Amino acid sequence: MRWARERSCGSDAGRISSRVLLGVALLGLILWGVVAAVVAGSESPNTQIVIPTTASRVPPSSTSVDLQPSVPGVAVVGSKAPPFLVPNLRPESRVAIGSSNAAPTLLNFWASWCIPCREEFPELKSIRKQYSLAELSMVGITFKDTRREALQFADSEGANWQLGFDSKGTVAKDYGVRAAPQTFLIDKSGVIIRRWYGRPSSDELRLAVEGLVRGT
Repeated sequence: MRWARERSCGSDAGRISSRVLLGVALLGLILWGVVAAVVAGSESPNTQIVIPTTASRVPPSSTSVDLQPSVPGVAVVGSKAPPFLVPNLRPESRVAIGSSNAAPTLLNFWASWCIPCREEFPELKSIRKQYSLAELSMVGITFKDTRREALQFADSEGANWQLGFDSKGTVAKDYGVRAAPQTFLIDKSGVIIRRWYGRPSSDELRLAVEGLVRGT
């Protein structure tokens, strides 16, 4: 009987030892996995994903004259403004810009559906009122718009400067304009001295026009 009891106790001890060894092995595997993950996470910084800084995500100002033109090499600052002759938005004589002009010119591409264009009309009206026709010529070119809607909006705003209707988009193409508004300042010799992609601030536009008119 004693022999049987001793044999039974030895068997139980063997089973307990096996369980202990299995637990130790599992714990070792878990620890090995944790260590491997830590090592992988501490690899060279060059292999990690770099999150862009706020500065790198902010686009440049839409009114900067340093932005690349919509069409490279077309109507850039310092180049000659492409001449054109288009029908007037109103039933009047045609609207034109030549290789040279009697007065410096503010050329604005706009559309009645364009919110920034609508917002800048009062500023353009104020500038037109400030200078005589001999001092400054102002030309607006309707961009991808219908004649009826463009004329309706222009009349509602009391726009009293030349408004050309570019029905085929030829003038916009020649100036590399793909989005409105865009504004050009052109001196008497027909050279573009300023270009805005988007709506410039009121102060920026006024100062630039003043410099153009005064020849500074």
